[in-house]
Amino acid sequence: MPRSHQPGTMRRVAALFRSYWGQLALLGLVVILTAELSVGNMLLIRPVFDRALFCPACLNFPLLFWLVGAMTVVPLVTTALGFWQPYLASVLGQRVMRALRDSLYAHLQRMPLRFFTETKIGEIQSRLVNDVGGLQQMLTETASAMLMYAMIPISTIGAMLLLSWQLTMLSLAFIPLFVWLTERVGRAWRTVRFSSQQAMAELFAYSEETLSVSGVLLSRLFG
Repeated sequence: MPRSHQPGTMRRVAALFRSYWGQLALLGLVVILTAELSVGNMLLIRPVFDRALFCPACLNFPLLFWLVGAMTVVPLVTTALGFWQPYLASVLGQRVMRALRDSLYAHLQRMPLRFFTETKIGEIQSRLVNDVGGLQQMLTETASAMLMYAMIPISTIGAMLLLSWQLTMLSLAFIPLFVWLTERVGRAWRTVRFSSQQAMAELFAYSEETLSVSGVLLSRLFG
């Protein structure tokens, strides 16, 4: 079973972002704008029918023109932000991971010789490559996606309440079921991911021991 992180781990990870707080704030702003604009057309549909097409007085062409224009511009802006968001997340993640790898390598240089005699070289390489790579994926993809998925439901529920609070209450009644399913799947995924990381560490250790110069010479010597 995966072990819980040590106290202070998240604090040390957060400290890596101190030099990039401006880029982090810009990324968060882009994510929030993308989430808010994603429900823009939902709110524009109602005035199109109530005030422009089927208004009590007559057909309001000027208002219809502006509403349709807004419904065209909003998806274009959302798409542009959708392309910009992964770029910002990738640049930020790469810079933070470079700082983390430098710090980890410097820490390994200060370790005593006993650590290297008791730890397989392949396992150390796995920590440098796979574990840091997994953290990079979490920072560049998962973190921004979590913020996006947190903002979209809030915006969507707000828009749904403005349109019809009765249907909103009916829709929210199914949330506990989805939360329970998500928690079950997340627990299984953590177990599988932990086993995968262990297997990758063993693979690196095995390949380092058998495919290095000393390993090949030893295996050839003993057949």
